[in-house]
Amino acid sequence: MLSLFHNKNTIIEDSERIKGSLFGFFTGDALGVPVEFVGREELKRNKVTRMLEYGTHNQPIGTWSDDSSMVIATIDSLINNNGINYNDIMDNFFRWYKEGEYTPNGIVFDIGNATSSALQKYQNDKSNYICGSNNVYSNGNGSLMRILPIALYLHYNDDSMLDVIKNISGMTHAHVYSIFSCVIYTVLVNEYLNCQNIKKAYLNMQQTIKNMFEKYDIKEDLKHIFNRVIYNDISKLTEKEIKSSGFVIDSLEACIWCVLKTKSYEAAVLKAVNLGDDTDTIGALTGGLAGLIYGYKGVPEKWINVLKRKEYLSNLVEKFCKLINKN
Repeated sequence: MLSLFHNKNTIIEDSERIKGSLFGFFTGDALGVPVEFVGREELKRNKVTRMLEYGTHNQPIGTWSDDSSMVIATIDSLINNNGINYNDIMDNFFRWYKEGEYTPNGIVFDIGNATSSALQKYQNDKSNYICGSNNVYSNGNGSLMRILPIALYLHYNDDSMLDVIKNISGMTHAHVYSIFSCVIYTVLVNEYLNCQNIKKAYLNMQQTIKNMFEKYDIKEDLKHIFNRVIYNDISKLTEKEIKSSGFVIDSLEACIWCVLKTKSYEAAVLKAVNLGDDTDTIGALTGGLAGLIYGYKGVPEKWINVLKRKEYLSNLVEKFCKLINKN
């Protein structure tokens, strides 16, 4: 099985990219929390240019949301199990949901309906960790928003990758749109780590997904739903053509569009947050990719320094980097 981190002749060391990706995610999330659900037109009048406080959820500066909490819960499980243990990941999600574990302040102030329903289902039967609905109307971005540590951990192989991601996504979102959105994000992360050029990585990802669709005789409906990001160049679309809702396809398109249209971490996440609506998740997803591209040093120190539980995050990310390097 080919490791994501097989290319050691890198400009920025792998651990620097992993650290940048995760802190980029946490920071993008915290940037978006105060303006979640604020519309694009309002943000055009009052652009986000710095880390804010209070706002939508009345949270202090540097507060991250459910996006980061579920990513942290996943990382904690990977570290403690030296790999993927599906039930343990779901147990961690449940501890977050019911006990406020993995939060910046002991409070769960934001959770999607599909995720909440899945965790309630898990409470009734903990023998089955696939608790997500496969209804087409249950395609929020709740599994995509937490796929980053799995994408970083996985050693790339399309068969095993699909199995893992189907299970990971299916914990809360089991529909094929959500599963393949997670696959696309994971493959893009993998391709960037291999070639370290985002435009080339995007083209390589497109070809990999096209091959996958052909190999598994994917229905035309799925090809159509991912048409703009896979069969066309998403970066050529205008801002008006990019949606920033919680629908998983919109979130996937928006984060890829943001990193392709910018040349720094700061520019990418500010573009993402100022799209409006689901600002924390799109900020986080964009931040994860941008942090991977520009490394930890590319994430503004002034933003990292105000993150809640910064030392806890630093220790967790350090342990995760050691796990990756060991494997």
